[in-house]
Amino acid sequence: MFKRIATTIATLVFTYAVLGSVVYPGLSLSSRLLGRWRVVQVFGSDLSRSLPLVIELDKSGNVIGRSKCGTFTGRWSTGRDQVRFQGLVPSACNCGEMRMVEQKVIAAMGAARETRIEKNGVVLMQDGKAVVLLVPQIT
Repeated sequence: MFKRIATTIATLVFTYAVLGSVVYPGLSLSSRLLGRWRVVQVFGSDLSRSLPLVIELDKSGNVIGRSKCGTFTGRWSTGRDQVRFQGLVPSACNCGEMRMVEQKVIAAMGAARETRIEKNGVVLMQDGKAVVLLVPQIT
């Protein structure tokens, strides 16, 4: 388990150092992307029954990921059919399972190269495979 956490952290640091940001080509920005999204799946793991992790995209370009354990932050911007996430900073969460979920979400955002807007939400993908499924958060 320690090896998995160390590998995930190393991957995050390497991805950020090399890329500096994450780009999702093919995603038309619309008002549907603004607001709160619940992470319900990451790397094939169903999170719908676990503690909720919510990602908020606001008009000023802030990304905020919240759980009962902590908050991670970053910035987002748009380009022609792209959404760019920059400077994602993990929370100081020490809550075992929730910390691992947060790390997986950040790693998945780093691995994703494609997006697809569906009726139910937004899918972030890598090599044609879904890595994160976001659904609108009901408030």
